[in-house]
Amino acid sequence: MTDMEARIEAAKAEVANLKAEIEKVRAEKKNSTMGAIATSNGPLKDIRRPPNTKMRRLLKGHFGKVYAMNWAPDSQQLVSASQDGKLIIWNSLTTNKVQAIPLRSSWVMTCAFEQSKGNLIACGGLDNVCSIYNVQQQATNGRAMKELVAHDGYLSCCRFVDEGHIVTASGDSSCIYWDVNSGEVLKTFSDHTADVMSLSISPSNNNIFVSGSVDTTAKIWDLRNGKCVQTHVGHEADINSVA
Repeated sequence: MTDMEARIEAAKAEVANLKAEIEKVRAEKKNSTMGAIATSNGPLKDIRRPPNTKMRRLLKGHFGKVYAMNWAPDSQQLVSASQDGKLIIWNSLTTNKVQAIPLRSSWVMTCAFEQSKGNLIACGGLDNVCSIYNVQQQATNGRAMKELVAHDGYLSCCRFVDEGHIVTASGDSSCIYWDVNSGEVLKTFSDHTADVMSLSISPSNNNIFVSGSVDTTAKIWDLRNGKCVQTHVGHEADINSVA
């Protein structure tokens, strides 16, 4: 037998031994349970269970689809917007309706509570208008305190920066920063290339907000210079909500 043939035979023998060892391990695994195998290298770590969520309150009163809701700063009241043409302010603890505000347009898509004092509510939708209501004045006056008009598309989202300023997002691919009292446009943010579906003000710095768009990007903006400071990519389809 030549040296090459001997090496081949040795390799075949080694392969046969490896196959035998593999079959032995397979047989051992088949005779064991998943739990036994998992604990063979030590005890398993405790797996944190998801929270036990359950419905605490059910708020009934709208007669159409509810498209948006937003908490008041006291975390007790909240506002809901519905296609029945009404905004309803609720007491979430008692489930009572505190106030109902009739809207000029029933095609509402968003609503927001002002987060410092909770005296103002904003809403908007397919009318392209952001309507501002003073909660304290609604008992005697059913009209909007201010109507902010500048968008060329539907209003998809609105969020207060403070009692005197608000940011709106629109299907016209832009976001607008407004002076609530004068109704003037302070800055327009137009780097998105498709409908802007959502926005959120930073809880730690109200000069910063993020927007999500149908162009699959999320952009972070600075209200002070009116510019996009970060663009986040990664989604392959519409971004419908940001927080």
